[in-house]
Formats: sequence, structure tokens, C-alpha cells
Amino acid sequence: MLAIAASIRICTAETALIIQPLNGQEQANALAQIGYVKVSQDSLFVFSHNEFLLSKVAIKDVRSIRYGEPTEVTSIADVQSATTCRVYPNPTQDMLIIDHANCDKAYIFDLNGRLLQTTPIDGESTFINVTGLPQGDYLLLLNNQTIKFIKQ
Repeated sequence: MLAIAASIRICTAETALIIQPLNGQEQANALAQIGYVKVSQDSLFVFSHNEFLLSKVAIKDVRSIRYGEPTEVTSIADVQSATTCRVYPNPTQDMLIIDHANCDKAYIFDLNGRLLQTTPIDGESTFINVTGLPQGDYLLLLNNQTIKFIKQ
């Protein structure tokens, strides 16, 4: 098996690392949130300083990777507002509530990075049923923000 290793030097003059897929919307991660980037044989992973998965993209689906401003963001205030939302209760037994998420979908991953659930985000508040998940720790991905939550 061929092992691919890569290190990416982050330029602090720019505000985001932008991954443009072959089809679909570009993924932007604020540089201040990125701890490191890992490239495996088939995927590119972006992790936070606390080792939470911020984004994952199949290498075959990547058109380009660049530093700069995301095309749909017009100011630094937009970048900051895109990363703030409220997720509660945490820990939870049955429902997660997401308020003010600035994204179209929420993704739930286990701590091994496996995608377990995808939920569309509608309006100001979205309810995600997590009763089918076993007790444990999970990651909720909302655009470029990853939130760890506990299912009791």
C-alpha cells in the first residue's frame, strides 16, 4: 500500500483554507481553527487544535486547495458569524437542538471519523433525533465548525 504524507504550511496573512470540490460548494475552514491537515491515500482531513475533525474530502473529488477568502464571504464579520451557533442540550439523551446554524446540513460522525447521520438544516432551529445512537461521544459538523457532544 502506498502511503502519502503531506504537511501544509499555513500562511497567517490569509483567513481560510478553502477546498474546492469537483462539484458542489467549496469548504472553508478558518485558519485560526486549524490545528493540522492530514492527507491519506484517498482522503484529505482537516483537524482543529483539539484534534476534532473539521472537514474530510475524498482526494479524487478535490479540484483545488487554496488560502484566502471564501468566494461567498464578503467580510471578516461574515466568517465569524458563519462559525457561531448554539447546540444543546449537551449531553443529550434523545434530541440535539441547533439554533442559528449557517449551513444546509449537519453531519454526525463517530470519533473514528465514520459518518453516521446527515440531517438537513431548516430555519432558525433544527431538531436532530439521536435516540438511535449508542451512548458515547460524537462529533457534529456544521460547515467549518465541529462540536463534540455526548449521547447518554
